[in-house]
Amino acid sequence: MQRVRLMGWCHTCVSGMHLPAFAAAEGGLFAEQGLEVEFVGCARAPDYSLKGFTARPKAIAAGDADFALSSVAYLLAAQTELGGRLPVRFAAVAHQRNPIVGIVRGDSDLEGPEDLAGARAARWSIPWFTQEYAGALAHMGIGPPEIVERSEDLDGALGRGEIDVIPTWMDMTLYHHRTPDLSIRKVPLDIEVYTTGLMVADRVPLELVSRFHDAWVAGYQLQLERPELGISAFRRQYPDVSEEHVRANWALFEPYAVDGVVAPGSMDSERWRETIDYTATTHGLSPFGGERLYRPEFLAPAREYAAA
Repeated sequence: MQRVRLMGWCHTCVSGMHLPAFAAAEGGLFAEQGLEVEFVGCARAPDYSLKGFTARPKAIAAGDADFALSSVAYLLAAQTELGGRLPVRFAAVAHQRNPIVGIVRGDSDLEGPEDLAGARAARWSIPWFTQEYAGALAHMGIGPPEIVERSEDLDGALGRGEIDVIPTWMDMTLYHHRTPDLSIRKVPLDIEVYTTGLMVADRVPLELVSRFHDAWVAGYQLQLERPELGISAFRRQYPDVSEEHVRANWALFEPYAVDGVVAPGSMDSERWRETIDYTATTHGLSPFGGERLYRPEFLAPAREYAAA
C-alpha cells in the first residue's frame, strides 16, 4: 500500500464535502487503488481574510499533505501573491456551482436574486464571503448591495432589521437555525462557476493522482448508496460533530456536487475559464491561465478519451 495524506477543511463548516473521501476509505475504494489515506487537519489560517486562507494551498506546496479539499479562491489568491509559482493545482471539482447565498428574514419581501440589489448585506468576520456575494450579484448583472459592517450577532441584527441579508455559503446556513424566534429563508445565487475541489501538489506523480482521483470520484456514488459509510468514518475522525449535523450538511452540499448533469468531480476548460475570470474580478486577483489552477489531464474530454 502507498500512503498518501489528504488535508481536510473545516470539519463543521463543510462536513458534507468530506464524506465521499471518507466513504472511499471506509468502503475500500482507495485500497483497491493500492492507497492508504491519512486524513490530516487543515492548516490554520492566520486570519479570516482571503489572504489568510492562502495558508492552505501553501501548506500543500510545503509538504504538509499531498492532496487537499480546498477553494478555488484560496489557490488563485496564493498564485496571485506568488506570481503563479505555487506548485499546486486542482485535479477535480467538488462544488460544481457557486454555493453563495443570502440569508433573509422569513417575512422579507426579498424573494429572488433580482430583489437583492441595494439590500443591506453584512460584512462579517469572514469578509470574503460578502465580497463573493457582491461579486455574484455583479456577475448576474444585478445592482450592488449596501455593505454594513457587522462582525457579530448576525442573526440578531437580521431579526431587528438592522441588516437585510447575511451572505454565506449554502453549506454554512446551518449556523443560522439556532434562534428559535427568527424565521429565515435562503436566496441562492447559484452562478455556474467552480468553487471548491480536490487540490494536489505538483510533485505528486500523475499516475498516483489518477488512482486517488478515481477512488475519490467513485466515493460519491458509494456515499449516495451507503451514506452510513462516510458518516461513520467521518465521525470516528471528528466525534465532536453530531450525526445530525453531518447528514444535514451533506444534504446541503449534495445538489451542488451531484446535480445529474455532469459527473461528480468533473471539470471542463470553458467552465474553468469562466471561474477564473469571475474569481479574479470579484476578489481583485490575477487571471492566470487555466493550467496554473488545474491539471489539464483531468478535464472531462481528456478523461473520456483516455477511458475509450
